[in-house]
Amino acid sequence: MWAMLEHHCPEQLVMKINALYLTVFTAYKIDYLINETGIIMLEITF
Repeated sequence: MWAMLEHHCPEQLVMKINALYLTVFTAYKIDYLINETGIIMLEITF
C-alpha cells in the first residue's frame, strides 16, 4: 500500500496542486471581474 502511494505521490500531488491553483486563480479572477463590473454598473445606475 505505502509503496504504491509513494510511487504515485509526486505526479498526483503536482496535478492536485495545479488543479487547486487553477481553481483558486479562476475563482479569484471571476470574483474580481464581477466586483469590477458591479462597481461600473453602480456608477452607471447612480
